[in-house]
Amino acid sequence: MSWNGTLIDIQKFSSGGMDLYIRLADSELEQKKDVKLIIIIPTVIVGTIIFCICTLFIRRWIVAKGKAWKEKSEEMLFGRRKTSTTEVKLQELPLFKFEELATATKNFDLANQLGQEGYGPVYRGTLQNGQEIAVKRLSGASGQGLEEFMNEVFVISKLQHRNLVRLLGCCVEQEEKILVYEFMPNKSLDTYLFG
Repeated sequence: MSWNGTLIDIQKFSSGGMDLYIRLADSELEQKKDVKLIIIIPTVIVGTIIFCICTLFIRRWIVAKGKAWKEKSEEMLFGRRKTSTTEVKLQELPLFKFEELATATKNFDLANQLGQEGYGPVYRGTLQNGQEIAVKRLSGASGQGLEEFMNEVFVISKLQHRNLVRLLGCCVEQEEKILVYEFMPNKSLDTYLFG
């Protein structure tokens, strides 16, 4: 006897070198597919939940780290004596990270140095968004302390004139005090005034 249909509900029994195929009811067959589904579905669900929880914790950690960095920079910039006359509203003046400015100036490469001022060198840089900037990195030998730096940030951030370079932000991390200006492609004003 031969069977021409599909072998979905057929069970093979081997005994003494002969194969015997018997058609069984669905309830009597091994439930291999069900066992696989019972294992796979909960594993996928648990894995998805763990992934979502990890993503949530990582996101919270990044946000908390960013807030801590901003608060530390504000504390270094303004000290404990925040007053309405000297406080620069940080919503108007963004704080840059040192790594961001180092990348923009190719680690303050001498090839990007535009000049040397009394308080330190000025470098040309390009931010990740393509905006060209001038970065004034204050040297420790300049003698300019945090108070002078804070005053300069306050005064320059309030000055706006079409013939003045606009202050875009600043960076205060560890011992670094950096001012970030918009980049003007022509030479400095004293070149035109004094030849």
